[in-house]
Amino acid sequence: MSWLISYEAPATPPPALDWERLPFGRVFSQHIALAYFQNGKWDEARIQPFQDFRLHPAIHGLHYGQALFEGMKAYQRPDGTRFVFRFKDHARRLNLSATRLSMPPVPLDLFEALLRELLLKETHLFPPTLRQAIYIRPFYFATDPYVGVRVSESYLFAIFLSPVGPYYTQPVAAYVETEYSRAAPGGTGHIKMAGNYAAALISNPKAQAAQCQVTLWLDACEKRWVEEFSTMNVFFVWKDGRITTPALTRGTILAGITRDTILALLRAAGHPTEERDISIHEVIEGITSGHLTEVFGTGTAATIIPIIALHYQGKRYELPSTHPIAEKARTAYYELLSGNLNLNPDWIWKI
Repeated sequence: MSWLISYEAPATPPPALDWERLPFGRVFSQHIALAYFQNGKWDEARIQPFQDFRLHPAIHGLHYGQALFEGMKAYQRPDGTRFVFRFKDHARRLNLSATRLSMPPVPLDLFEALLRELLLKETHLFPPTLRQAIYIRPFYFATDPYVGVRVSESYLFAIFLSPVGPYYTQPVAAYVETEYSRAAPGGTGHIKMAGNYAAALISNPKAQAAQCQVTLWLDACEKRWVEEFSTMNVFFVWKDGRITTPALTRGTILAGITRDTILALLRAAGHPTEERDISIHEVIEGITSGHLTEVFGTGTAATIIPIIALHYQGKRYELPSTHPIAEKARTAYYELLSGNLNLNPDWIWKI
């Protein structure tokens, strides 16, 4: 289908960007892309100046939680090629989240048309190097002005952009949460629902008190099985060369796009990888015995970041200060972005 997208220009020219001192998630595009679902169909696609929403106080998304989001990145190579990394995979995951929350899927061609037009209107945001990016935030929520527990009949899908540098500027320590739970089997842990992240924030003060920057979540039933960090998926590197990441089979872990990319890069480089359940006790024993040599996280915002320590049940377990596999994975990831490595041509969506 061909979508008609209306356009309204902003009143002022774009501001200059200091790419070397750019905070993550604090600078935004001049435009925002919008599409409405109402009367059983998608319409009113438009790009307009970035501005506050005017919302009815009773909208469904605020009261009953039909709200989700995605996060992806656009880059510019030294030769001027501009692209979004793994756009179609992010779009599929957004619609997986929508299905779980009983929301109508966003048509791929509508998503493509809106995002392409938005990026073309914001070409000044494309960064000078691959170490910076345009962070793309699609989000989607229910808008029925009705106080009652039922599926909404109207929705707003929107996309804005944010030029970003690194999410983490150095390796981080992780607090292992043993009191609260992030997700349970049959729930919403495998999707990017807004409420998942709100429920996880309660662990932040405890992590900060333990001089940790992220939380490592365990399963809800036994508090035994490692799931994921608060901001990314987790990988473990063993002395015998194996690289392990928790399996997705319980439906409580986000199927990270960067996680999948790193698994593909590690396998292409000949590293033995495994996706399986891994207990926190195996992890702690591995650290104390020296059999666990690295832990690192992966995510669209974080990319690849080493973990320097785990804080578990009142004790801090230090990890080795070198991170050769994480560094190798990061190097391969940027080789992939630069076009020097090609695992899957569908991963590069050119603008």
